[in-house]
Amino acid sequence: MLVGGGLFFSCNLTYKVRNQHSTLEDFLFMPCGKVSLELIGKGNSKFTFRQHFLLDESVTLHGGALMISYNEQILQPVISLSKPGKNGSEIWQLSGHEIIEHSFVLEDGVFEGDTIKIFSSGYLNCREQIMDIDTLVYSFTNNFRILGVNR
Repeated sequence: MLVGGGLFFSCNLTYKVRNQHSTLEDFLFMPCGKVSLELIGKGNSKFTFRQHFLLDESVTLHGGALMISYNEQILQPVISLSKPGKNGSEIWQLSGHEIIEHSFVLEDGVFEGDTIKIFSSGYLNCREQIMDIDTLVYSFTNNFRILGVNR
């Protein structure tokens, strides 16, 4: 869309969000393999949390244990894009190379100072060990970058 003065603002820009470690991707290493974790934004309100599994052994994933908060308020429900639960179940057996995506929408969009946190308790089971996702924090602090997204 072209706005007066010749400025161009893109609609539904897709981007990866940096976390508290200033990286685009986090890795969870476990005896069964590894999983990379990343948050992808589209525009200022639609987000996808992507988990890319590279497994040497199968694991049990408890999708319902994944929690996402926006400015300290828990978002419900978080929708699984890639593996819909059967009869409300979000327990899946994963092996080899798999990608799991969860999506969520923020009604008001993100602005300077907003924070998204992703965490879990009892997220996956590997060799009878229950593993969690340490809290990943995504803070929107660069107002210049956000302005292009919020239009």
